[in-house]
Order: sequence, then structure tokens, then C-alpha cells
Amino acid sequence: MKRAHRTAHARIWRVLGLLLPLAFFAILALRQTPPAGRPAVLIEAPAGGTRAEVPQ
Repeated sequence: MKRAHRTAHARIWRVLGLLLPLAFFAILALRQTPPAGRPAVLIEAPAGGTRAEVPQ
């Protein structure tokens, strides 16, 4: 009886050890959505000169 219990226990933990991280990462991958309602902002160099001017 003890041997069967240990074997079942080891199998259950192996399955959980594999499935839980896979499920976690799958949920994270499916949950990511692009930002809605925000326009894209282009990042570019300042128009004049090499120094960025601070608006006052």
C-alpha cells in the first residue's frame, strides 16, 4: 500500500510541476493586449541642433 501511494504522489507532483508553470505562462501570454485609446508616440531626435531645448 505504501509503495502505490508514493508512486501516485510522485506522479501527481510531476504533472502539477509541469502543468502549473505552463498554465501560468499561457495565461500571461493571452492576457497581453495593446494599449487601447492611446495614440502611438514617435521617438525622434530634436529638430534643431544637437542639444535638446527645455521648454519654459
